[in-house]
Amino acid sequence: MNNVNRVGFAFLTTFIFLFLLHLGCFAGEGGQQTIEVCNPSGVRSDGVFVDRLLKKSMTESRKDKPPLAGNFPEGKTEKIQFQEDAFGAVNELFYQRGWTDGLPIGPPTPERVKKMLQGTDLDAEFVVATLEPMNGRATVGKIAVNAVMAGCRPEYMPVIIAAVEAIAEPAFDLRGLSTTTSPDAPMLIITGPAANKLHINHDSNALGRGWQANASIGRALNLIMNNVGGSWPGITDMSTLGSPAEFSMVIAENQDGNPWPGLNIDLGFPKRANVVTALGAEGMRGIIGIGHTPDQYMKLVSEHLAGLAAQRPYWPVVVLIIARDTAAELARAGWTKETIREAILKNGSKPLAELESRFFKKGQSSFKIPEGILDTKDPKAMIAQPLIGQFIILHAGGSGEKSMLIPGWFGAEKAVSKEIRLPANWEELLEKETK
Repeated sequence: MNNVNRVGFAFLTTFIFLFLLHLGCFAGEGGQQTIEVCNPSGVRSDGVFVDRLLKKSMTESRKDKPPLAGNFPEGKTEKIQFQEDAFGAVNELFYQRGWTDGLPIGPPTPERVKKMLQGTDLDAEFVVATLEPMNGRATVGKIAVNAVMAGCRPEYMPVIIAAVEAIAEPAFDLRGLSTTTSPDAPMLIITGPAANKLHINHDSNALGRGWQANASIGRALNLIMNNVGGSWPGITDMSTLGSPAEFSMVIAENQDGNPWPGLNIDLGFPKRANVVTALGAEGMRGIIGIGHTPDQYMKLVSEHLAGLAAQRPYWPVVVLIIARDTAAELARAGWTKETIREAILKNGSKPLAELESRFFKKGQSSFKIPEGILDTKDPKAMIAQPLIGQFIILHAGGSGEKSMLIPGWFGAEKAVSKEIRLPANWEELLEKETK
């Protein structure tokens, strides 16, 4: 080999070495390689990682899962060694630490997190909210890390940030939702022009599978509650049975052909405002309205609500989702959201005496009751059952005369809505991601 070739070969091998070293994937002794990842765990205002407190609680209660809880270097990033499969190594380690929902996650490398942060104008260190039950600070950076793990796109960041703001409001009662024995999970309703631009499903199978935006946005929120807020299954989250909605429960309002004003208007926002509404969903109850007249439909919904009234007399929030075929038929007959609410609640009314016989003892109730109800003296007075603080009617879903009732977490005051703030590079971001 002549001198020129030797110099060229040396330059090439040095370049390859430095390139692999830069990627964190240089094979060392034993074929070991490294990958750098960001830490998704929440940090409290006193500088303590929430995992430390969770590990202490596990030790005191003699629980051993997740086995590597609290076992990580305290820093924003760390380098993980692996032999051949970086994806598998990160997933196994994060799972053992309690940082996943049981499904594979996207490794949150600094490069991926940096790209996710392009979806917001806020600084990575900006604290969006402090999340119960362990009071972890949800910085923009921590939100981005968990969004990467959930499989989100950068353009989803404004929605996720607004959702974090919503669940942190006292009216949402995140501490109660995160620690209850009830099967409640966060539900997000997205309305406004951005919902269509982000391809958040509002049509057929709107609460089901097959849509990246719906699945990953909801998953990101649940990972943030788990990792930043410290709501760990069996440790702080004591749900007796849990809910599959803890993976994701996101739906957009169907704005195409909506015969009524949008939900954002109902909630007091401008017509073009992009809004996320968060509530704790306790379950779903399907309603089949095929062959029913509008009056019969109102009675049918009231009969379904009767099941909720048998459980407790007052629900802070209930969502009624009316799909497009049923909504169009009701609108043609002159029904509005206001008259629908009025008819459904009137059909469900029962004498005060019946309410008292089931829930009151000597004029008192262990349940939350709106002011004024206990002051009613006439036992024959007709009272809507169940009593509903906030009755949300949402136009969503595909074809078919199907509706759905979703009762909200009974510990909350109401559903909480926040306007979604779009970054300055919003249109550029959307154009870039669609190419």
